[in-house]
Amino acid sequence: MRQYTIAGHTIHISGKRLGSLPGFVHFLSDNQASEPLLIIDTDAAVEDWSLSPVFTSEYEDVSYDLSVKDSAYLIRMKQQVDCFLLAEISPDGNCFHAAVSRTGIFSNYSLHYLCWLLFGIAALSRQTVSIHSSAATVHGKTVLFLGESGTGKSTHTGLWLKHIPDTELLNDDSPFIRVEAGGDIQVYGSPWSGKTACYKNKHTPVAAFVRLSQAPHNRIRRLKGIEAIGEVLPSCPFTFAYENRLSESIYSILSQTLQQTPVYHLECLPDDGAVDLVYSTLIQDKFLCG
Repeated sequence: MRQYTIAGHTIHISGKRLGSLPGFVHFLSDNQASEPLLIIDTDAAVEDWSLSPVFTSEYEDVSYDLSVKDSAYLIRMKQQVDCFLLAEISPDGNCFHAAVSRTGIFSNYSLHYLCWLLFGIAALSRQTVSIHSSAATVHGKTVLFLGESGTGKSTHTGLWLKHIPDTELLNDDSPFIRVEAGGDIQVYGSPWSGKTACYKNKHTPVAAFVRLSQAPHNRIRRLKGIEAIGEVLPSCPFTFAYENRLSESIYSILSQTLQQTPVYHLECLPDDGAVDLVYSTLIQDKFLCG
C-alpha cells in the first residue's frame, strides 16, 4: 500500500498500476498519524448496477458515466470494445472507500482520470474542490487563470514566468482550492497537471481568480455577486454538477471562497501588456504585494 498527501488530505492506494502513475511520486507521504480521507483498492471485485447514470461523457476513445445509489457512486469506463473499468466509492464514517475492478488494459490517462474523480468526490466532503486553471504563484500567493481549453491559460502563465520576477507555476490544469478549518482559502498543487509536468506538493493563499477571453485589446474588470460565481463555477468539475450532493458541496465551497477572494474578467492579447495589467491591478487592489 502506498500513502499520499494531496491538498492536505491523506489517501491510501493498494494494488497495482494506479499508484505508479506520473505525478503521484511527488505526493508520497510517510505520516502514519494522518487519518486517510480516501482508501482505494485497485484489485477489487465490483458489480455493475442496474441503474441509469446521472451523467455520461466521452473523450477520445474512452466513454464514462456516473451513477448514484444512496450515498455511493459508481463510475463506469469503457475503452475500445473489451476494456471495462468499474469503480465504486462510498463514505464510511470520515473516510471514503473506493473499489476498482478492470477488464482489459486501460491507458494511463484513463487511470489517472479515475483517480481524479475518486479523490474529487471524497475531497468535497472536506471543503476541497479542483479548479480547471493554470495557477501562477507570485510573492507567496497564487493567481488562478480560468478559461475554456484553447483560451491561452498556459500561454498567459508562461508570460508571467518570463516577465514577473519571483513567479513559479504551481499547476497547469487542476489545482485544488481548500477552505481551511480557520476559514482561510488555500490553493494546492496536485498530481493532475494536464500536458505540463508540474507536480508540486505546495500550497499558498489564493490571490485571485482571473477568467481569460481573447480580444484585440487588454481590459480587466472586477466581478462581484452572481457574475463572479458564474465565472468560477464552470471551472469546477462538470461531472459533479449533475448530482445534488456533489453540486451543493461545490456551491458551499465557492460561497465561502468568493466572500474573500476577488474574481476578474480579463479581455486580452497574448502579450506582456496583459500581464502588466493584471499584476498592477492586483497590487493596486491590494491582493498582491509588489
